[in-house]
Amino acid sequence: MSVTEDRQEDRTVHAGSDRGGVTAVIGGLGTNLIKLMCCNVAFVIFNIPAMAVAFLLTIYILPRMSASLMPETFVDTLISLGLHGQTNRSNDIAGQEAALSIYSLLIIFCVMLLVSSLLVSVGPVQAGFAKVYGCIARTGSESSVKVFLAGVKGSLKQSIPAMFISIAVTFICLLAVSFYLGFGLIPLAALFAVIPVVFSLMQSVAYRIMVTSDLKLFKIYKNALFMMLLRLFPSIGMALLNIVLLAVIPFALIMSSQIVSVGICFFLYLFILPSVTHYLNTAYADSLIGRYMSEEEENIDA
Repeated sequence: MSVTEDRQEDRTVHAGSDRGGVTAVIGGLGTNLIKLMCCNVAFVIFNIPAMAVAFLLTIYILPRMSASLMPETFVDTLISLGLHGQTNRSNDIAGQEAALSIYSLLIIFCVMLLVSSLLVSVGPVQAGFAKVYGCIARTGSESSVKVFLAGVKGSLKQSIPAMFISIAVTFICLLAVSFYLGFGLIPLAALFAVIPVVFSLMQSVAYRIMVTSDLKLFKIYKNALFMMLLRLFPSIGMALLNIVLLAVIPFALIMSSQIVSVGICFFLYLFILPSVTHYLNTAYADSLIGRYMSEEEENIDA
């Protein structure tokens, strides 16, 4: 089967899908959990280069967000607050060592967030996963490896530029946030902080469009944005769900600095949270594609 035929088959499924499909997909999470966990492990492995880029972005931007987020200042602040770390049978962890550990966990959290939110990710890999998640959602019997490779191969021209665009947008927005925070312009800083949240969801929709159509990248992003605006409140709901799954839960766990909580956080990141989030975003993207691109595609693409 050619890439074009494969995409047409995908589009046919979406065009005839029930518009309540997102609820059905959420209900099927338990059934597909093992597959999603396998996808999650593969996602982490394939995105090691993206993690390196996210790490560089984090250590460059984080100290510019606030002087208190500079490593030395951060450590001194925690020590001044009386941080002594966890007590074990032999002795107390020194305050400086505990503070450095918390700062390291903060860096890890930022890297996890950037990668799992698709703001920094390997584009062709994510396109492949977007196709796999779509296959899982419709309980397809195809080989996940075959579907993944078809998604990668069929979207190279769009996914590679999308990867660099995402990194550039993320860097510019975070730099703008740090700049405006430095001048105390909170509203402008908040505006540029919202853009990556919206763009993160937009990336999920865009990657799904890549593997279900032959549109150019500009039209892919235009369609993704227009469809999200047409379903504004559901899109806000999905963005908030992404924040809870990818930011609030990991941050609450990893910043507790308790060994058990940190361990749970790493388990969720390595095996569950990114794939479940991307799976739900794919279901939402499919609902948008089925609702608008099948019926009003000429208007959207004009």
